Amino acid sequence: MKSLNTFCEKHGINHNFSAPRTPQQNGVVERKNMSLEEVARTMLNENSLPKYFWADVVNTTCYVLDRVLIRPILKKTPYELFKGRMPVLSHLKVFGCKCFILNNGKESLGKFDAKADEGVFLGYATQSHAYRVYNKRLMTVEESMHVVFDETNPKLIKYQRMQMKKIYCRNRFLLQKSLLLQEINRLKRQNSRLKKLQTATYPRIGSSLEVYQRTTS
Repeated sequence: MKSLNTFCEKHGINHNFSAPRTPQQNGVVERKNMSLEEVARTMLNENSLPKYFWADVVNTTCYVLDRVLIRPILKKTPYELFKGRMPVLSHLKVFGCKCFILNNGKESLGKFDAKADEGVFLGYATQSHAYRVYNKRLMTVEESMHVVFDETNPKLIKYQRMQMKKIYCRNRFLLQKSLLLQEINRLKRQNSRLKKLQTATYPRIGSSLEVYQRTTS
């Protein structure tokens, strides 16, 4: 606390405090905490992860928001304001996705042992350029750069399959409907031809009978 007071006095910062049990006086921080909580809850429930990963979820949420959230007045992200350069976003991955962790010398492997362990992506390391992952086989959280990610969402795949099935059923129904209409039109054309043939044949038969009756009389 003394170091914080010294820092504030050195830079001319007036350190104010809010009254106990009065969150109304600290609205900016409370709003920020609510944003972190809502995003973290969504990420946990979307991937059906247990609640004891809440610390990693909040850290990852804060890590991402600092790099993608643009301040409305300054038109810059918090990372850009603090570092003075644009953030790199190519390394960002989907939280909670399946990943495979390479066993690069951590354990001695047999000739036919698996070289990678299945895990869950939890976030980004704070002290190094590495990923934080949960190793399902060892049941531990570790940091590694040798990770391959599978960012496909099983729920999204299931939804896409259901949509494809609906589209297939609809197209099949439309195809059967079009074939039925074609058959109906064919039968109508055939019926019209038969009617024309009948009207063209029966008068000739009637006229020939009249001629025969006249000749015989």
